[in-house]
Amino acid sequence: MHYSILIYGPEQVFERLPEDEREKHLQDHRDLQQELSSKGDFATVRLMPSSHAVTLKPTAGPSQKPLVVDGPFAETKERFMGFYVVECDTLDEAVAYASQISTPHGHIEVRPVSWAGGMLASS
Repeated sequence: MHYSILIYGPEQVFERLPEDEREKHLQDHRDLQQELSSKGDFATVRLMPSSHAVTLKPTAGPSQKPLVVDGPFAETKERFMGFYVVECDTLDEAVAYASQISTPHGHIEVRPVSWAGGMLASS
């Protein structure tokens, strides 16, 4: 089964941390990625700040193109920061991986996912 490990935290929190704390968090991610790599394929994505994003909003008619607006501008103190997709035998195994990158600066959601197509490729 594939699981997503979704990472949430306050906007710009990572950038405001002391250098040694930032390096510790980055090392936790490098350690996790090394462990996952030795197990097989996985994917991870770090999202850029939401100020670089746009949102497509539906329009009234099906023949109209969606409206593209700057954002997202959700009324929230946290943002979606990135995610992993890992293959695990159990939810407990996925939670154990997520625990390796847990911090007091945000939260992590672990959720089973159903593969909907596409292909993972290493760069």
